[in-house]
Amino acid sequence: MIRLGLNDHQLSTLRFTVSPLMQLIHAVLWIQQRPHLPPTWLPQRWSRVSPASRTLLLDLIDPATHSIPDFLLPLTDRYRPTIETELAVIAATPLNDLRAHLRLTYRLGPVDEAFAGHLGVVPAVADSWRKEPTELVEAAWAGQCDPLLDAVQQALAEAWQVLLAPTWPVIRAVTETDVMYRLHLVKTAGMSSAALELVDGEAWDGQAAQLDSPLELDLTRLRHRIVLAPAVLLDRGRAVIVSGDDLVVGYPCRGRAVVVGPHSTGDSPEETTSEGLGTRHRLIAALEIPQPGHSLAARLGLSKATVSYHLGRLHSSGLVERRRLGREVYYARTPAADRLTPSLRDVRPTPS
Repeated sequence: MIRLGLNDHQLSTLRFTVSPLMQLIHAVLWIQQRPHLPPTWLPQRWSRVSPASRTLLLDLIDPATHSIPDFLLPLTDRYRPTIETELAVIAATPLNDLRAHLRLTYRLGPVDEAFAGHLGVVPAVADSWRKEPTELVEAAWAGQCDPLLDAVQQALAEAWQVLLAPTWPVIRAVTETDVMYRLHLVKTAGMSSAALELVDGEAWDGQAAQLDSPLELDLTRLRHRIVLAPAVLLDRGRAVIVSGDDLVVGYPCRGRAVVVGPHSTGDSPEETTSEGLGTRHRLIAALEIPQPGHSLAARLGLSKATVSYHLGRLHSSGLVERRRLGREVYYARTPAADRLTPSLRDVRPTPS
């Protein structure tokens, strides 16, 4: 259980991030823990990642160790960092940080007793969860970190392109729509009330929320910023990362069934698609969740101009509503569209 203090300082610094690498790390964990569950396209794509990259990522991202090296999940100051930005942060990981992160996963140096305490186990048990280091990891521990960091960057970049890049417009739309919903809660319910919903606190005593987690942490006295990271492939508990002065809480986002649930992806020639539907029907079918026009265009393989024209006609007809969020306009199906086109609810347009 994690006790998280929601004092005025923490609430005033609360922010969101939509992290491509967080989605990727959870995708690799999903492949290991739930390979037979939807989304079926995930293991299919994983088989197309090179054996060397798969081996390296599975060794680093291993749920059996109870610790994923934090340098794989870098935090930037951007709300919507690119995969290139995050990989650049990995490349610049300081040696001391890298060694500290590797020590939790591999038998390198003595057990971190504080970490064992956070897991609620004695050091001997925590040590039994660690694994023997590979040659690359041993070299990094000895001070030659560039070979490991270069290999990690290449493996993550390849896995990203194969696993999630084709579906990223949909994932980004789902996560950003969740952020829009959470910010609406803050606006309507107030920061303190909304914060409990944001972190999914199980209990609140007026000073701290208790988060369901295998970690045993009391963070009520820390003055870390709270960074919330919605994830589509996280379905239980919370991913808690302490990164410098920030406390990052990954949480399952609303609307994740659009990505996780069974639907056509275009990865198999046997899959049926929605090409037989008219363009406007396809757009309505694609709007299971609100999303911007460019995401719809990428998802359906249409030009931005075509999507913009037909969304305008649908808006004029009262079948689509739009709302501005920052610099982008999000479109959503109206109740009228749901009533008039019930059969479209079973149409799952390809996200890739």
